[in-house]
Amino acid sequence: MRPARVARGLAWLTVALVVADVVVASHAVSLTSETAIAVHGFPFIHGAVVGSAVMGTLIISRYERHPIGWLLTVVGAAGAVSLVSEAYAFWVQENDGPGPAALGGVAAWIATLFGGQVVLAGIALMFLLAPDGHLLSRRWRYAAWLTTAGALLCMLAILSVPPARFQLVTAEAEMGPARRLALSIGFLSILAGLVLSLVSMLVRLHRSRGEQRDQLRLIALAAALPTVGVLWLLLVQSTNGGDQTWTAALPLFVSYFLMPILFAVAVLRHRLYELDVIINRTVVVVAGFAFAALGYTALVVASGRWVEDTGRGFWLSLLATALVALAFQPLRRSVVRLANRLAYGPRAQPYEALADFNRRLADAPGPGDLMPAVAESAARAVSASGALAELEVPGGEPLRGTWGTAAGPWDHAVPVRLGERQLGTIAVAVPRGRELGPVDHAVLEAVAQQAAMAFRNTVLASELADRVDELDRTTRQLAESRLRLVEADDAARRGLEATIARDVLPLISDLPARIARVRATVASGGPATGIDPLVADTNTALSALRDLSRGVFPSQLARSGLEPAVRSLLARAARSATLECDGVAGHRFPPRVEAALYFCCAEAVRSGEHVTSLSLGVDGPDVRLRIEKVDPHGLDLPTITDRIGAAGGDVVVRDGVLLVSVPASAAVEESPATLLPRG
Repeated sequence: MRPARVARGLAWLTVALVVADVVVASHAVSLTSETAIAVHGFPFIHGAVVGSAVMGTLIISRYERHPIGWLLTVVGAAGAVSLVSEAYAFWVQENDGPGPAALGGVAAWIATLFGGQVVLAGIALMFLLAPDGHLLSRRWRYAAWLTTAGALLCMLAILSVPPARFQLVTAEAEMGPARRLALSIGFLSILAGLVLSLVSMLVRLHRSRGEQRDQLRLIALAAALPTVGVLWLLLVQSTNGGDQTWTAALPLFVSYFLMPILFAVAVLRHRLYELDVIINRTVVVVAGFAFAALGYTALVVASGRWVEDTGRGFWLSLLATALVALAFQPLRRSVVRLANRLAYGPRAQPYEALADFNRRLADAPGPGDLMPAVAESAARAVSASGALAELEVPGGEPLRGTWGTAAGPWDHAVPVRLGERQLGTIAVAVPRGRELGPVDHAVLEAVAQQAAMAFRNTVLASELADRVDELDRTTRQLAESRLRLVEADDAARRGLEATIARDVLPLISDLPARIARVRATVASGGPATGIDPLVADTNTALSALRDLSRGVFPSQLARSGLEPAVRSLLARAARSATLECDGVAGHRFPPRVEAALYFCCAEAVRSGEHVTSLSLGVDGPDVRLRIEKVDPHGLDLPTITDRIGAAGGDVVVRDGVLLVSVPASAAVEESPATLLPRG
């Protein structure tokens, strides 16, 4: 048999026993007398045991093994058994009620066995475990053991008394010193456990935060009232000779009556144990049943006399049923709204949370607002204490948003999928002692489905933003590269002009005048002594112009190839650097590749006198250049990068070594052959 059915059975049994107790007690004594109210506890104890049993059943219906639910149910059932047994025993033993005296003694024995000590021990254990069903720490198990031992000691003392001769009023005086000592020790142990349970609740309240603090504030009040009531009872009885009067007993009975009410308020207003859906449906059913019963009864009674002699009772009942059904339909929405208000208070039910989440998604929040919104909606939909929403961003850090308890641990996680692709995860953390049910899992899946499209749009927006940033960076790099090339061309032009002005113009600026003077000397029959200097200066100027016209890339590069041009470069620069070639000698590469690699060699040689070796080689589809001992400060690295980048290659400078890699087919569109033999 399922635990929920057992709990419901105990709750119905409690209600039946309470009804029976009211009937029996009304025959034994007036229900408005001091005996009925101050001693028997009517109607406070009756309401308390029924409320405890009902609240315990509601908790067990959601969490079948929750100790708080079972303790409430057992306390309610034990209290009901004690009530009806006490009423019958008093009726038989004090007012000559029906039944033999032995049966009255057994009833008194049962009432005492399941009486106050069992109820107080159950309350102490309940508040030691409240609200999550776990002790505050392992050290508090001694308080639980003390309470349990006290209850067992009291029960053993009562069990040792013969039931048939047990007297309800004079039982304690007839028990003997040993049993009275056991009862005293047991009751003091239970009282100590009750005080410790209050201390435990106060410690929990001091450590709690947020909504949990609102819940524990009510539970701590529910724990404090019975403790204060018992202490007040003992204090008053110690001054009035042990009589249980109105003044002594009413505070305890009222506090016991308020205990399930405070639990109910914590459930309805602060979502303790998440019983709102169950209470919502219960309220709707009860309201509908009450309306139907009252409406049907009112119609039949009001019109009964009018038709009692017509023999149309069946048709009257049928008409009354139809009228009640038609009348209830317009009121159904109001009844549902009332049930929602009672069950949820200011909180919307899970599906209202989903609707609110849809409205928030319709506003198209940005990534910074979307993730916390998803986490909050998931947490509120299943009443979790915290939630985490995480979105995987390709090529970047995941986007995360949290709500509530942000540190975890996360008790359940659902993937956010769009088709076969997992976009992210939604994880929730639930309070201790609580588990997610099938409905909660379904709600989380619904949140994940709704979040999937928003996650996809966020990923697309992030990817688009990355592409735009990449295009911006590329555009800036191209603009910077163009500026560097323009500046390099301007610098080369200015350098060419300066070189011509320095090396060529001084030699040829007065050339016409010098030629005229030589001609005049020769025409006058003089010696041609000025011809040799004139020829030498002219040849020097022509040689300088020839070197300048070749620029950075000499004609030897186009005529003979990369290796001879680099060797001539090293020879002209009078460098002691060596050149090693691996798969390059005797082969030609596209002009763009040779020009780019030669430019790197020229820039490295020009940058300083520390270059020790150059190495050219073919590595698969790439031509690689390695230059060691370059000066990174004197090297025009941006210009080299632009030149190599124009050929589709890469440049790296590491620890004084320049590494260049250029695809050998970089200019295949410009040249029909990528590798040509020299000659």
